[in-house]
Formats: sequence, C-alpha cells, structure tokens
Amino acid sequence: MRCFSALILTVLLLFSLNHESNAQGTELGVIVGEPTGVSAKFWSSGKSAIGLGVAWSLGESGHIHNPSGSLHLHIDYLWHFWTNSGIAFYSGLGGRLLFDDETQFAARIPIGLQFNVAKRLSLFFELAPTLPIMPETQSNFDINGGAGVRFRF
Repeated sequence: MRCFSALILTVLLLFSLNHESNAQGTELGVIVGEPTGVSAKFWSSGKSAIGLGVAWSLGESGHIHNPSGSLHLHIDYLWHFWTNSGIAFYSGLGGRLLFDDETQFAARIPIGLQFNVAKRLSLFFELAPTLPIMPETQSNFDINGGAGVRFRF
C-alpha cells in the first residue's frame, strides 16, 4: 500500500509541475512500435520542430518469424497545435529511408499527440502513413507508429 501511495504521489507531482508550457530546446528519448529505437526532436519555435528517428524496423522483411529487420531513418518537419492543458496535436511532412536488401525511400505524413508531463519530460503517440517512392513508386500506403518518451535538455 505504501508503494502504491508513493506511485500516486509521484504521478500527481509530475502532472502538476509544468504541463502547460510549450516545449523548447532539444528532446531525446525512445519510441516503441514500428519502428523501435531512438527519437529526437529539435524545436525551432514553440510551434515547430524537426523530428528524427534512428530505429530498427521489423516491417516487410523483418516479420516476427524472420526478425532480421531493417535500419529505419526518418526526418520530419512538425507543426504543433497546443491546448491549455499542455497537450499538443501535431502533424507534419517528412521522409523515411529503410535499409533492407535494397534501400527504400518513402514520404511520411506524421500525426500525433505530445503531452508535457513535467518541465523536462514528454510522452508522445504518433502514426505516420508512408508512401513508398524509391526504388519504385507504389500506390499502397504503409504505416509507422508508436509511443514514446523524451527528455528535454
């Protein structure tokens, strides 16, 4: 019971610290999903940022039964729309490189939510439809997505 009370108190403290401030500076953390890896965000203003991901993708050739996977790199320009409660809806445009048997390039349209739970901590959830462009343009969309946590410096 004591441990549970400490957990509740910690969560309440995190939510009360600085949830209304817009993010600034640089954020670094992890994303878990498709792909899973390192996530970074570099703020250019309180409403726009560059998002980067260096991760491991288990999509396409890296299925559960063949976990060889592929190196996944993405970069996005993101626009944020903040609420008074410190939650931001964001969307953007970007690109993805997937290093598999052959290198693939795709356009990305990320959409997501970011919640600043403390002055230096944010949680996020993101979905990014992707359209393969190289080595050949395909008419079928793929989707990347995940949830993560970032620490602000």
